[in-house]
Amino acid sequence: MIRAFASGLRVHLVQLLRSPFDIIGMLVWPIIFASIAYYLIGVDGSPGLLLSASLGAAVMMMWSQVIVGSGFALDNQRIQGTLELLVAAPVPLAVLFAPIMIASAMFGLYGLLVTLVWGRFAFGIPFRIDDPVAFAAATGSSIVAIGLLGMIAASTFVLYRAAFYLGVALQYPVYIACGLIVPFSVLPGWLDPISWLLAPTWGLRGLREAALGGDPWPDIGVCLLLSAAYFVIAVPCLWGFERLARGRATLKLA
Repeated sequence: MIRAFASGLRVHLVQLLRSPFDIIGMLVWPIIFASIAYYLIGVDGSPGLLLSASLGAAVMMMWSQVIVGSGFALDNQRIQGTLELLVAAPVPLAVLFAPIMIASAMFGLYGLLVTLVWGRFAFGIPFRIDDPVAFAAATGSSIVAIGLLGMIAASTFVLYRAAFYLGVALQYPVYIACGLIVPFSVLPGWLDPISWLLAPTWGLRGLREAALGGDPWPDIGVCLLLSAAYFVIAVPCLWGFERLARGRATLKLA
């Protein structure tokens, strides 16, 4: 299973690096998100606030790549007739799907780099990381947690044929609930418990604290705990939806 996971991670990363859809999206959308955040805050915003907004745009790209890019990947597998082979393989489906989600989140590092470079050269946002080791740890934990959160959503992609469109629909609710578009102070209080259960909330906190000089390790720890919880939830979800898809014969397009 370890070899299957490693092979899946490598293959999906290579596919992403050769996909015009994913490469163009990763080069364009971070610039758009970062520019919107900059103009919403305004030129009078403090450098720390502007850098925090840039990191928020990068986390948005990680989640977007996981939920939309993975849905697109699974739709392609369904079109090419390889989804049935994945489901029929002796390796557990979670081991085959996890590399797709985590590789998509890793690809979001392009978005992080593009966002920070664009903010530095286009808007003069200073690029200074207070704790590089903690920043690297926060990035890694965010990748794993966001990828495994996407795997829970991906369990429904096995059953439903419009995975790409379902992924698009799940982008903005998470953006809002995690405070990536608007601050928590303007959101209703009942959203707070929901945001605590979502990895992008803690991923952004960890990145921000590591970059601006706080204590990111509690946030990194929460990301790791959520990763374990997501995996425990995703495995039975994948098993259940796989059985439903088999029973309804919905793996194939026609």
